[in-house]
Amino acid sequence: MSDARRAALLQAFQATGYVVGPHPLVGGVKHVLRVGAPHPALDATLTAHGHATWAFLTAWNPHARTRSPRTNAGLQRTLRGLLEARGQAFVPAVGVAEDRSWSEESLFVPGLSRDEAWRLGRLFRQEAVLWARVGGAVELLWCQESPSP
Repeated sequence: MSDARRAALLQAFQATGYVVGPHPLVGGVKHVLRVGAPHPALDATLTAHGHATWAFLTAWNPHARTRSPRTNAGLQRTLRGLLEARGQAFVPAVGVAEDRSWSEESLFVPGLSRDEAWRLGRLFRQEAVLWARVGGAVELLWCQESPSP
């Protein structure tokens, strides 16, 4: 990826609100996550449910290129089905541009390892996914590069 493309994507990812809908797994309230920020209220709820990590994933718009609603819906169903087949809990979520010019259906996945979040992002040809450890800041994992430790 060129430096210019990476910089543009980083800016877009940082200007996105990652909205996790109200659900018992996240304390029954909406959370808006941001790259680089800690989220102590969410962390407390996840800890109470026995989770130490989480990921925010989507299958929409592979390689950050706009796809049709039908294509995106099919890709997202495949991601959901894969998580369901593994018995992995998830919460419906959405990534929303700061200026609200676009949004992507997403999933908040408690308990997912960093490596597995990266692998799923790569499988669905995403440029990046979010991942965090309880007590830490939200990390942006670049999926088309080798994972850093």
